[in-house]
Amino acid sequence: MEDPQAPPVGTKGTVRGVDDIGSIMVAWDNGCGLSVAYGEDICRRCDHD
Repeated sequence: MEDPQAPPVGTKGTVRGVDDIGSIMVAWDNGCGLSVAYGEDICRRCDHD
């Protein structure tokens, strides 16, 4: 993420939805509420341990 308040690389979160422009709304485990911007940011699905 190109944002000064972005969660650190490796931070996990829970997907809460997808908005009209395709951004993935995430509740990050560190309390951050930034969305993942489609085509700009990189994320991947992690299965629960």
